[in-house]
Amino acid sequence: MTLGVFDGLHLAHRRIIQQVVETASDQQSRSMLITFEPHPRQVLNRSSVNNLPILTTASEKTELLRSTGLDDVLFLKTDTVFLATGQDEFIADILVKKLKIYSVVVGYDYHFGRDRQGNPQTLETAGEKWNFKVAIVPPFTLNGVPVRSSVIRQLLTEGQVEKANELLGWQYGFTGKAVKGSGRGRKLGFPTANLNVTAEKLIPADGIYFVRAGLQERTFYGLLNIGIRKTFNESERVIELYIIGIPDVNLYGQEIRVTMLERLRDEMKFDSAAELTVQMHADLTLCLEKIKIIENETEVCFK
Repeated sequence: MTLGVFDGLHLAHRRIIQQVVETASDQQSRSMLITFEPHPRQVLNRSSVNNLPILTTASEKTELLRSTGLDDVLFLKTDTVFLATGQDEFIADILVKKLKIYSVVVGYDYHFGRDRQGNPQTLETAGEKWNFKVAIVPPFTLNGVPVRSSVIRQLLTEGQVEKANELLGWQYGFTGKAVKGSGRGRKLGFPTANLNVTAEKLIPADGIYFVRAGLQERTFYGLLNIGIRKTFNESERVIELYIIGIPDVNLYGQEIRVTMLERLRDEMKFDSAAELTVQMHADLTLCLEKIKIIENETEVCFK
């Protein structure tokens, strides 16, 4: 088994999981991943939802884990009582007695137990006592960049979604419910869905993005605006989605999955709505060109 928060399930996490699956196969046992919900830091500091937005919700994490080859995934409820559990008690009562582990695979920086006192070396010492094996996976870098959740969070907060996607090994996204907005997009000829996204989820930097939109088991492309509508001197941060090629239907109340593909530009302040409309048409033209490239590449792949 392996243990950890695994926020983002990025490439370094997947190396750990791969070793768990391979080790379980070699020793003819089941493979398991244990993770914690909610994020321990959100429990320790209730205000940390704003300070530590998460990369993956529990449902997103579950979906991403389906393709890893693991036999079992266990979510342990994180609360103040659980976080007060000492490292020795955690190992003896949960890992040894309840789960009867044979081998543990963890990352080099894994910590557990009260005040994060437990670490890989603690596990190695306990392994000698309780007769289980411990494997420690070293740091992993991609093109010289350390693959860590903190690094990916920083890239996303800077709007560098393509670089973040490379470290993740999948395309970052979020799900939002379409809610009623000001209606300005419709007046400009670009009807948008204003998305309400859970506060715990990390939203990338303000700007205009080329995205993929999943709606009612169908997939579209779109333009996503994250920002404060500078042209109209507003202050509330909004997430507005313009879906390309969808009929102008009522989307209110519908769940839409947004996948971040590329950041096109900063959010800009224009002197008039007319100037903004011109720029939006230019953004749309650029997206249509990108869609054509994607479709051509897909066609070549299937020839």
